[in-house]
Amino acid sequence: MKIIDMRLRPPLKSWVTTAQFTEGTAYYPTRYGFPRPKSVKTQVMQDLLDEMDEAHITWGVVMGRQSAPPHGAVPNDEITAAINEHPQRFVGFAGIDLRDIARGVAEIERTSKIKGYVGASIEPGATFEAMYSDDRRLYPLYEKCQALDFPMSITLSGYLASMVGHDLSYGSPSPVLRVAKDFPKLKIIVSHAAWPNIMPMMEVAFIRENVYVSPDLYMNGINTPGAQEYIKAAKFFLGDRLLFGTAYPSRPLKESVEAFLEWDLPAELQEKILYRNAARLLRIE
Repeated sequence: MKIIDMRLRPPLKSWVTTAQFTEGTAYYPTRYGFPRPKSVKTQVMQDLLDEMDEAHITWGVVMGRQSAPPHGAVPNDEITAAINEHPQRFVGFAGIDLRDIARGVAEIERTSKIKGYVGASIEPGATFEAMYSDDRRLYPLYEKCQALDFPMSITLSGYLASMVGHDLSYGSPSPVLRVAKDFPKLKIIVSHAAWPNIMPMMEVAFIRENVYVSPDLYMNGINTPGAQEYIKAAKFFLGDRLLFGTAYPSRPLKESVEAFLEWDLPAELQEKILYRNAARLLRIE
């Protein structure tokens, strides 16, 4: 079994001080019963690589972040260093700071030329000044990614927005429909899959075939509210566009994979979600 994890954050210098790695901050997954992985406690890269091997995770997609505290920001150069050190284990999405769109466009151009980068990442509802996904100020970023055939990850969750003091409405996936229509050749990945706005997310993905859905930890577990809707969609129309992720370090890798396997999907569909869809999208193989 081979797996591509669409949302994996290694213990990089700038990340280990953010909410995902630090107990007692605004978000700590242990309150939901998720145990802390050994590698989160040690913050040693080799421990993470060992955990990836144990979970059969072949590739980790380092999803860049340039957001307001407590989410924090990680310089793309740190991601580049991790990719260069482990070129057969990590690929990256460049985090784009939405406070300077022109600079963001230049950063997309720059990182698209660096081996190992496979896309760009924005979190419009969790940035310093919240934006909806179809805010016209973001359009130059979409235009650049479409021109470069560089997938764009838009992380959406009302919970993320609320953590930085913004309204829950910024987690809505409905504005993605306009973006996907205005940029029909742009491959859009909705990270966190707009949970818990699941049915609106399904509506957008049903209408626009350039939209991919990556629920990560919100799909991994049969008791997660709404998770079954992602699985039902995969059996209906989304089988080639649903992507697996763990949201590590929010949850241990092996535990996340085991939770996903509880869905007991047909072998071909399971392989698509765990590996083939992402491999095709990111041109890993």
